[in-house]
Amino acid sequence: MSDIPQENPFQTPAAVLQDAATTATGEPLYRLAAVGIATFFGTPLAGAWVIVQNLKALGRSHESRNIWLMGIGLTLAIFVIGYFLPENTSGTPIAVGSVVGMYYLAKQTFDVAVERHLAAGGQWRSNWRAFGISLLFLLAIVVAILVSTLAFSLAQGSLFFRTVPA
Repeated sequence: MSDIPQENPFQTPAAVLQDAATTATGEPLYRLAAVGIATFFGTPLAGAWVIVQNLKALGRSHESRNIWLMGIGLTLAIFVIGYFLPENTSGTPIAVGSVVGMYYLAKQTFDVAVERHLAAGGQWRSNWRAFGISLLFLLAIVVAILVSTLAFSLAQGSLFFRTVPA
């Protein structure tokens, strides 16, 4: 027998494999905590925005539609549930549930990519930026509620005073 090593035909080839769905484009990403911060202060819509920004940075913007629908649906569900809650009931479990739900949605969506980004020494976007974005979302929602309330009141004719027949 010769001393020349023979290749194993059953061994997988030694190649560097990259999963295109989880390879970062080199742009900074938001941490998972940023999703929770944005959701807590700016509703699930702000949390969805943070998730979508990470998906864009990861080259997975095709998944954004489902995230936006989830954020919109969860925000509407919170408002509907809040409307029907009795006055003496705390809304804290709803707020905590929405933060936890959006955090785990983000974790399921791009946790592996965030871990790879961390291992590769990638840069991070500031959690303060996520906080600021959440305040902008909150402001937009408050303005939308005020405008819709004003429009409804004007349509009902009961904004400031009613005309009482003599």
